[in-house]
Amino acid sequence: MPLQIDLRSAVLALSDALDLVGVNDFQHGKRVAMIARESATLLGLPQARLDNLVCACLLHDVGVSSTVMHRQLVHDIESGDGRAHCARGYELLLPFAHLSLLANAIRHHHTPWPELPADLDEADALDSNLILLADRVDSLLLRQGIENPLAHREGICGEIAALAGRELAPDVARAFLGAAASAAFWIALGPRHVQPYLNELPLSSWRITIDFPQFRHVARLVSSIVDAKSHFTAAHSLGVAQLSRHLGTRLGLAADALAQVEIAGLMHDVGKLCVPDEIIEKPAHLTRLEFSVMERHSFETYQILRHIPGLETIAEWAAFHHEALNGRGYPFRHAGERLSLESRIVAVADVFQALAQERPYRGPQPAEEIPRVLERFVANEILDRDVVAVASEDLEASWLAATRPL
Repeated sequence: MPLQIDLRSAVLALSDALDLVGVNDFQHGKRVAMIARESATLLGLPQARLDNLVCACLLHDVGVSSTVMHRQLVHDIESGDGRAHCARGYELLLPFAHLSLLANAIRHHHTPWPELPADLDEADALDSNLILLADRVDSLLLRQGIENPLAHREGICGEIAALAGRELAPDVARAFLGAAASAAFWIALGPRHVQPYLNELPLSSWRITIDFPQFRHVARLVSSIVDAKSHFTAAHSLGVAQLSRHLGTRLGLAADALAQVEIAGLMHDVGKLCVPDEIIEKPAHLTRLEFSVMERHSFETYQILRHIPGLETIAEWAAFHHEALNGRGYPFRHAGERLSLESRIVAVADVFQALAQERPYRGPQPAEEIPRVLERFVANEILDRDVVAVASEDLEASWLAATRPL
C-alpha cells in the first residue's frame, strides 16, 4: 500500500526534531508559535492565516542544525546577525509544495520591520514580524528562566514596548502587550502546558494527505538538516538512504518496502540533532558520559517518527540501526529475532556509509577495506551476514550508492 501521511503530523514531528537542537532549551519553536498566535489573534487574523503562522513559527529555525548556533541565537540575541539561518531556512522550504507557503516569513524573521523589502507580500511581512516578536520574547524568557514565565512579565513587556516602531510594527507590539496583560498567557508558556496547547490546535488547513513522493521531499529536508550539523556527516543520511534502497533491491524487497526503507535511511539520524556539536566533532574516543549522550540519538529518532501516523514501522527500521543481532546494541537491546530484514539493511548501510566517509578521528576508509571491517561486525554478531554479503559482492555499486548522493 502506498505511503500516505498527514502533513499536520509531519510538521509537528519536524518541530519536535528542531526542538532537539537546543538540547536543554526545549520547546523554543513551540513557545514562539504560542506567543505569535496569541498576539495575532488580537490582530483579527482569520483561522487559515493563524494556522500558517503557527506552522511557520514551529519551523522558523529550520536553518539551524548546530547547538553552538542555537545557543548564540537564543542567549546572545544582540550579538551578530542571525539572518544566515533565515536564508538557509528559506532555501530549504521553498522547493516543497505546501511548506513553501512559509518560506518568505521564515526568510525575514530576523529583519526589523522598517527594513523589510518593499515588495514583500503584506501577509508575509506581518507573519515575519510576529515571528521576530515571539522569538525575541522567548529568548528573553530563556535568559531569565522558563520555570515561572509570569515572574518576568513586567520586564519583558517593557523591552518589547521599547522596540515598537524600531524592530516591531507598532500594531504587532500593541497586540503582544494586549495578550500579555493576561496572567494565563504567561502561565501557559510553562513547560507542562506547551504541548497540550499545540495538541488542541486543529490546524485544519494543514490536515492534508501527502503521498510517498511528497513525503520523500520532507524526509530529504530532514536529512539535510541533520547532515548539516557537521561537515563530517555531510550527505551521510542521503548516502544511507541510497545504499539501503540498493541493498533492498538486491535482496528482493517489494516496491513499497523499497520506498519505505529509503525513508528510514533518510531519517535514521534525526535524533542526532540532540547531540552537542562538541561530541559530534570530537577528534578522539568518547568518554563514557559522552557516549551515553550519543546513545540517546536513536531513541529520539524513534520517539519522533513513531508519532507520525503511518510511519510506525519505518520508525523501527530507522531507530534500530544501532541494535545488534547479539542483543547488545542500543537503545533497546533488541536481539536478532526482533530485527526485521529492513532494519538490518539500514544498520549495514549506516556502518558502510560511515566507513566510507571522513570522521573527526579518522579518514575515509578505502572501498576495498570496508568488506573486511563489515565481516568483523558479522563475526561479532552485530550485523546481518546476508546483507553484508550483498554489499561486499556488489562493492562498486554499493560504494557509489553510499558516496555519490543524487
